[in-house]
Amino acid sequence: MPQGVDTYIPFPRRVSPDAGRATAGHLVWPSSFGLLRGPDAVRRHARGAYPELAGRFHPSATGADLGLGVDQQSWFFLFDDAFDGSMGQDWERAKKLVHAVAEVLEAPSPLPPTRAAPPLALAFADLWERSREGMSASWQARAAANWHAYLAGHVTEAANRSGGAGPSSTGHVTLRRDTCGVPPILDLAERLGHFEIAERAYRSSLVTTLRHLAAEVVTLDNEIISLEKEEALGDNNLVLIIEREEHCSRTESIALICDMIRARTERFLALERQLPQLCDSLGLDEAERASQRRYQDDALRTVMRGAHDWQQHCSRYAS
Repeated sequence: MPQGVDTYIPFPRRVSPDAGRATAGHLVWPSSFGLLRGPDAVRRHARGAYPELAGRFHPSATGADLGLGVDQQSWFFLFDDAFDGSMGQDWERAKKLVHAVAEVLEAPSPLPPTRAAPPLALAFADLWERSREGMSASWQARAAANWHAYLAGHVTEAANRSGGAGPSSTGHVTLRRDTCGVPPILDLAERLGHFEIAERAYRSSLVTTLRHLAAEVVTLDNEIISLEKEEALGDNNLVLIIEREEHCSRTESIALICDMIRARTERFLALERQLPQLCDSLGLDEAERASQRRYQDDALRTVMRGAHDWQQHCSRYAS
């Protein structure tokens, strides 16, 4: 991965005190669905340090709550890996897998183990059922919509690869904002924290903008970190797209992305200061205001800082 990049992520480093314990058994869940076939797959997944990532995303979660966060991260990366080979170049195959997973979101209950569905879909059924446990109907509806957007984005990416013509830099960031997985991670932060942000606050233009900024910070930071891996795979990457669009060097392209990250984090910090006024205007009670603060501190901020800190040393993006 590129070294010595000055990325502006001005939020405190946090990690769950239970991340070490979660690491000990985190291979059991994906293995139970046949997602880790053979010792090489097990070793590769273990090197990903996904329990640490979940612990950084959800620093207040422990026990079974953190375990669910770890399983979500395992599923994300195993699903993403499915598109690294020929699947990622085949729009029809990608659409078929995505449809099998998306069906889970429409089912009234988890897919039975005997159903002829891909292991990724069966694992997702278990993940979704545990994720929505105890959550309101409105949370489940928006969480399902966020998952649908995430899944649809992978079909679009496969179509872009198979078509040969990649998106513009703006289109690429917008697409990756869906496929980076941030919205489902933010939704799960509520489930693991045993709170729900008031729906009228969630739908407000201010909180929507904060969510988009957080997702774009994660996306832009990852574009730099994953450059060498994606270049080797022949995948689209923002650094390479900007090189072509701006006719600039790699160093200059990375510097431009760093400027984009700084601009977004500075705007995020400025908009955060408007949240008390939003709470007043919406007439939120004390419990709703507390949930708003939890969403800000244990979801939005931690998803940006957590992704950045984990990416600095994880093996997934090593040269």
